[in-house]
Amino acid sequence: MKQKHLKYVRIAAAAVMFVLFAAVAVGFRPLDAILVTQFGPGLLRLTSGLFLGTLAAVVLIAAATLLFGRIYCSVLCPLGILQDGIAFLTHWKKWKANRYSFVDTRPVKYGVFLAVVVLALAGVMLPLIALLPSSNFFTIVSNVFLRIFSSADPEMAGAPAGVVQHHFPAGYFSVNPPAAAFFFSLGVFLVVAALAAWRGRIYCNTLCPVGAVLSLLGRAPLWRITLSQDMCVCCGMCEAACKGGAINAKKKSVLAENCVLCFNCIGACKRGGVKLEFRPKDAPKFSLSRRHFIGAAGGVVAGAGAVLIARRLEKSLPPKPSREPAMPPGAGNARHFHEKCVGCGVCIRECEGRVLAPSVSQYGLSGFMQPVLDYSRGSCVYTCNHCSNVCPAGALLPLTLEVKQTTRIGLASVDANACVGCGICASKCPAHAITVTQQNGKRLASVSPDYCIGCGVCEDVCPLPDAPAITVSGVSEQIRVKAPEVRNEPENAEQDPENGQNPDVEQKADGVQSAENEQSSAASSKPVAVPVPELCVGCGLCSEECPVSAITMVDGLPSVNADACVGCGLCSEACPAPDGPAIVVQG
Repeated sequence: MKQKHLKYVRIAAAAVMFVLFAAVAVGFRPLDAILVTQFGPGLLRLTSGLFLGTLAAVVLIAAATLLFGRIYCSVLCPLGILQDGIAFLTHWKKWKANRYSFVDTRPVKYGVFLAVVVLALAGVMLPLIALLPSSNFFTIVSNVFLRIFSSADPEMAGAPAGVVQHHFPAGYFSVNPPAAAFFFSLGVFLVVAALAAWRGRIYCNTLCPVGAVLSLLGRAPLWRITLSQDMCVCCGMCEAACKGGAINAKKKSVLAENCVLCFNCIGACKRGGVKLEFRPKDAPKFSLSRRHFIGAAGGVVAGAGAVLIARRLEKSLPPKPSREPAMPPGAGNARHFHEKCVGCGVCIRECEGRVLAPSVSQYGLSGFMQPVLDYSRGSCVYTCNHCSNVCPAGALLPLTLEVKQTTRIGLASVDANACVGCGICASKCPAHAITVTQQNGKRLASVSPDYCIGCGVCEDVCPLPDAPAITVSGVSEQIRVKAPEVRNEPENAEQDPENGQNPDVEQKADGVQSAENEQSSAASSKPVAVPVPELCVGCGLCSEECPVSAITMVDGLPSVNADACVGCGLCSEACPAPDGPAIVVQG
């Protein structure tokens, strides 16, 4: 194969990988395994433990870089491929000698890299979150493109706030990120797009921390782009085609640290003076010039100064919410989670309960964009453990479903003044951690810390209209709790296997339940209060006791709004009718 065709092979491979990454970004779960190919998150994940798949991917990428240079940036980096597309769209009519030009970006590149490292070591992850390419790609797709698409799609416009089931067979995606997350991701995209339109891969060679690491590994690859000293006439066509700004046509040299191996230069040379050659002996020696030293030292100083500024700024910001924020399952503890999470948002896209969202102020400035459980959106699904098993950076350690179901991510607490003792939270709690008892003559929900896992179901189903009487706060360290005990069914709950009915239960007397009520109850799967007019004395106590205002008195008799009724049974308990409750819960 002629070397001028390498460009098209690279474009085809990059296009395939981009489609795969885009599918993952919008929620196609069968392709999640491809996340292991992301070099930056992979390095972070290996600091949390030995993951063989991640280790193999990191070693292979490093080996490919030592052999061929930064081919990862052109084929496996989704943000890099996106930049190539933007550069093509903005330059396809301008194939001229002044399209690109050589620029030695190493002082800036390594200075920015050291500043980001210093900040990350100090626990300030926001710069790394803002610059890591894979994280940027996934947040741009989920927080910007999908958000705009969902607003424009008529089918999605009427969907519940925060979530829409995706058209792909496997996934869901958030279409309602917090405003701060949307504008942050939009700002990152506009900066990346502007830099790509201006100078191609200038972002990769100045701001990208993964690009800096691969530049160090690929300083002298065994196979690299070279300019023939005999055939080159210094026309500058190869330099104009080099989107990495790595070719200096006047000096007939190629800066391998900036070359992303796009092969554009080979096809641009009309004389065949640019080739991919095996050059193991003339590796450049490492030299630290004054510019490099100033750039590196400036990065360290800037990073240290930024740490101090971030700490002071965090103290001046409004205080965090009163409730401790809840981390996703698998976080382990706050220190591990915040030091590893790169805010890519993959776990948010995987969340079936739609309770995960990018944090804004919950974790403070340092944890901006890291995922947090927002119980106002929903609850953590008891039978889902996708988020912990898909994290590419190791911030969430893999949990089996059995372990996840006994891992405390939060702790529920009851407001005794607000609780009406309806018992819905207790009936819905998957961990069987809530009971309803009589306390000081009042029915109240009570939470057992030995079983509570903080899933948030109780807060989600609490029927009080103003604010839930039971809320969940996060924990700084996630620990194992007791497995839920199996609840014994009542002795008289044995059912006939043929019709599902208890043969020992006789039908109620006429007037207690009419045929019309039986049909209504059978048609609805949820418990609903049903009045018995023959027994009602018209006192109105049921209407007063209803915590969701589902009962109103009409002509001296109770009328129930079935859609609003939660079937708590408080109306039946409060009914003083002498011949039995004049309102009963059915369903």
